[in-house]
Amino acid sequence: MTNNISGRDLALEALLDIEINSAYANRSLNFLFSKYKPEEREKGLATEIVYGTLRHLALIDDLLSQLLTKELSALPPIIRNILRLAIYQLMANPQKGYAVVNEAVKLTRKRKFAGLSGLVNGVLRSYLRKKNQLILPEFKQEPIEHMVIVHSHPSWLVERWVHRWGIDITHQLVEANNSVAPFTIRTNTLILSREELLAHLDLAEIEAYPLALVPEAIRIKEARELNNTPFFSAGYYYIQDESSMLVSHLLSPQPGELIADLCAAPGGKTTHLAQLMKNTGQIYALDEYPHKTTLIQENADRLGISIIRTYTADSRLWNPKILFDGILLDAPCTGTGVLRRRPDIRWHRQPKDVEELATLQGELLDHAASLLKPGGRLVYSTCSLESEENEEQISRFISMHPDFVISIPEGFEAKLDCQRLQEGLLILPHNGEADGFFMTRLVKIC
Repeated sequence: MTNNISGRDLALEALLDIEINSAYANRSLNFLFSKYKPEEREKGLATEIVYGTLRHLALIDDLLSQLLTKELSALPPIIRNILRLAIYQLMANPQKGYAVVNEAVKLTRKRKFAGLSGLVNGVLRSYLRKKNQLILPEFKQEPIEHMVIVHSHPSWLVERWVHRWGIDITHQLVEANNSVAPFTIRTNTLILSREELLAHLDLAEIEAYPLALVPEAIRIKEARELNNTPFFSAGYYYIQDESSMLVSHLLSPQPGELIADLCAAPGGKTTHLAQLMKNTGQIYALDEYPHKTTLIQENADRLGISIIRTYTADSRLWNPKILFDGILLDAPCTGTGVLRRRPDIRWHRQPKDVEELATLQGELLDHAASLLKPGGRLVYSTCSLESEENEEQISRFISMHPDFVISIPEGFEAKLDCQRLQEGLLILPHNGEADGFFMTRLVKIC
C-alpha cells in the first residue's frame, strides 16, 4: 500500500485492529495515517466510516444477521468488517447504493477473498432490496431491546441507566450518543482575545461563533481538520470541549499560586489552568507514562506556556516536599459521558471496569488530600456518568476526610444545564451540546 491508499482500506484496517486487538479507534487511525500518509479526503472518509460503523455496530450486526444464512461470527474477520462498513455506508448514503456494493466487492477481492465476493455482493444487494422489510424492536413495545439494538448500546449500560434515570431519559441519552459531537476550541488568551481569534478564523473562511458558557470557547460550525492550520501551530487555540473547560474554571487558579494536576495528559486542562493564572506561578503536571508527559510539554510549548513542570510518576505514590494551593484530579474513568465522541468505548467497557476504576479513583483522591494546604481547593472530575465514579466517590471521601467540605461557588451551576447533586454537578450530554461530565470542588478547612 502507498500514500494513495483509500479511505475504505484504512477503515477496514482500523476496524480489524479494534475488533482483534481491542485497539482504540483514535489511536488506530492515527497510527495508520502516520504509516500511510493518505490524502486528507481519504483520512476524512476513513474517520467517518470507522466512527459511524462503531456508533451503529449493534444495529449493523442485527441487520446482517437477518440477511445472512450463517452466523456473522462464522465469517472471517475481514469479510465481517467489510460487510459492516458497507452496511454503514448504505445507511448513511442510500443514494450511492450500487457504488458502495461495488467498492465492497473490490475490497473483498483485493484482500484475497475472491471466493467470498459473491457472498458480499449478495448480502449487500439483498439489503438494498429488503431494508424496509427487516424487523427491528419498537421503542413502545420493547424499549430496552430497542435502545440496545437500534441505538447500539451494550445491554448492561442501558439497564444500568434505566435503573437510575428511567426509560425516557435513557432513550434521550442513547439518541444523543449517536449524534455527531460538536467541535469546540479554546482561545489561548495568553496570545490573543476570543474576538481576535474569531476574526482570524473568519478571514480563513472557517465558520465559527462564540459560546456563552465559557469565555474562551468557540464553536466551529462544521467539523474539519484544525490541528494543521497556521493558527494551531502559532498556539492560538487548543481543541477542547466546553465541559472540560468548565473544570478549570471550577478550580479557579489564581496568578502566582502553586497548582498540581495529578492526571494531566495530554495537557488540555493543565494549559487552561496556566492561562487562567496568566502564566505566573507554578503548575506540577503528572502522568504515569513518559510519552504522555512529553505530550503535555509539547502542548505547553506550542501555547507559549512556561509555568508547567512535568513529572512522570504514579500520582498515588508522588510525595513532593511542598503543599499546594489547588489540585486538579481529572481521574481515569469509564468515559460513559463521551460516547458520542468515542463510540468505541461502549464496546470496550465492561461492568467490572466501573468497580476497578472506582477503586483507583478513591486511591487518587485520598492521596490528593494529603498534598493540599489548609484552605486549599481540590477539584475532582470525570467524563463518566456512573454514580460509583462520581457522587458515591465523593460521599465516601467526605466520610473519610472530615477536614474537607464541598464548596461549589454560588451561581456556578447557572452557567450550564446540569443536575445539581449534593456531591457536585453532573452534566448529561442530552441536556445541551457539551460532553457528559461530573465535577465538584472540595476545600480543606483545616
